[in-house]
Amino acid sequence: MTSGAQLAAAALETYVRSTQAPTPIPYKTVDGATLNLWMLPAAGAPGDERHAALLLIHGGAWRAGDAKVFFPHARYFATRGLATFSVDYRLLTPTGPGIGECLADCASAVRYIRAHAAALGVDPGRIAVLGDSAGGHLAAALGTLRGFDDEHGDPLVSALPDALILCNPILDLTEGDWMQFIIRGPALQRGADPAALRPSPAQTQLAQRLSPQSAVRTGLPPTLLMHGLDDHVVNPDQARRFAAATRAAGNRCDLTLIPNARHAFIIAGYTAPATQVVEAIRAADLFLMSLGFVQGPPTIMAEADAGK
Repeated sequence: MTSGAQLAAAALETYVRSTQAPTPIPYKTVDGATLNLWMLPAAGAPGDERHAALLLIHGGAWRAGDAKVFFPHARYFATRGLATFSVDYRLLTPTGPGIGECLADCASAVRYIRAHAAALGVDPGRIAVLGDSAGGHLAAALGTLRGFDDEHGDPLVSALPDALILCNPILDLTEGDWMQFIIRGPALQRGADPAALRPSPAQTQLAQRLSPQSAVRTGLPPTLLMHGLDDHVVNPDQARRFAAATRAAGNRCDLTLIPNARHAFIIAGYTAPATQVVEAIRAADLFLMSLGFVQGPPTIMAEADAGK
């Protein structure tokens, strides 16, 4: 009999090893570089039908990673009837783009999808965003923060997502080691001098402005927040505090704390066994189903399905 772990691994490999390549759609040119949305249309969708959309934002401490890490997830969610997009954004450098620019690019991506919804087969009122780690921060920031839009963006087209799925996100940049990504410069060097890690008052203020925790209010998009309890990169207490504040403000925030899960548990072939990756994908799927973005139960198999 096939074990649950084998079943989950085989199901995940279907999407990891698939040669189905998303189509690059240029959504922005900045600093001489073209940024793409990597799109897969909803599977089997008629050309004139509008579908909910899912924008996937990769992690990598804002300074590494790329859109390809979420191609397997895009392939799966496309089979569930979602138009899927994995996004390129400018990466943070010591003296160039910062976190604010990363966020501005992601806001531009949401605006592009919404402004071109008819051509993309998207329902502009059903755009969900899923992010992991620093991508989770950017997804949460899209739903909470203001004042970091591209100056060339159309203010008449909203960059606010209609739903958020946050995987081990950084939610408070004033805590722990996250200030180095605000200070940048010598602060990003390995073994940086302690003096280089002391923020100026302006940098402390910027860290607060870029922290979703500081911008919780009534009227936020419905949110699924997942965090591993063995995460030693982002403290799970950040998720607990954000969920508590979000709920207290009258918003929906489904908090799932995952035992024995480390950082980046939704990324295939990284820290998590296939069963954890699949369960995280299924949890995201069920959340989207609860909002009417997809129909029917998840189709990717998990350990619980063994023997059925």
